[in-house]
Amino acid sequence: MPITPDQPIVVPAIPAETYTEQWIYNLVVHSPAINSGRVQIQLLPFDPVAPKIGPGDLLENIETDRLWDAVAEVPEVAAAMQSVLAAVGPLAAWIKAQEPAPEPAPAP
Repeated sequence: MPITPDQPIVVPAIPAETYTEQWIYNLVVHSPAINSGRVQIQLLPFDPVAPKIGPGDLLENIETDRLWDAVAEVPEVAAAMQSVLAAVGPLAAWIKAQEPAPEPAPAP
């Protein structure tokens, strides 16, 4: 049920924004078995000039539960999986190198 306010409520205009690219907001690869898996990629609008990530209500979801079929049938997906697999060791080593060095043992 509407009511009339004492003064009109004015909402300032929001200027339009243009996003020329998309930002990978979330990337999940889940493979619980050798013959099953899924991939989910969530994208948000991105303005590289500002730089600014767009609002969450413009989220685009790309998802399949046929991960291994996609790897077998889409060359770019196969290349991406190979890149991820090749990156696991170097990423783990880099993370380990970020850990602070252990404190030296006190002299006896």
